Amino acid sequence: MRWRLYCKSWFAFSHRCPPGLTWSLVLFPGLYLLPFLIYFTGWSWLYLFPVIVIPVAKKWREFPIVLFAFSGGGPLRWETTDGNKQSVGESQNLIWITSAHNPDGDQVWLSRCQLWCLWHVQLQWPLFFAISIYIKHEDVIPTGTKADRDGKLLFFYKGWHRDSDQIFWGDGAYAGRNWK
Repeated sequence: MRWRLYCKSWFAFSHRCPPGLTWSLVLFPGLYLLPFLIYFTGWSWLYLFPVIVIPVAKKWREFPIVLFAFSGGGPLRWETTDGNKQSVGESQNLIWITSAHNPDGDQVWLSRCQLWCLWHVQLQWPLFFAISIYIKHEDVIPTGTKADRDGKLLFFYKGWHRDSDQIFWGDGAYAGRNWK
């Protein structure tokens, strides 16, 4: 997978990038329905193009927009740019939030690793979807702390996530039993 290091930046965007275009790979939405479509209609040429390449502006906003986020059994976890501070969300159900600030006034974004709630579902713009659920209720980490929970949860994300390096990376998807 070393070849990915050379082309990974082709598919990233950020407020720190120079103006121009980057390339966003999007799976064809009907990919899983295609076998049925081909069987009933004979459109076999669709299998040749399962991925669509969309140009996106490299210069992008610094913080993602939370379109919606739901959690259960605990508060949502927010992160600051320096990565050292974590904040607790005040609401369990969030809908169409464009920007959020912690009590110190720092701009924050919703973390993909929701350590403190039993389950969560989130959708952010640029397109990012994440869902997590702890297998046992007693495995949930107490609010404000961090601990290793490998093998004690189910976690899935897909899309372009913001890392602490302030860049949105489009690295496909992940499904597993630990945080990534």
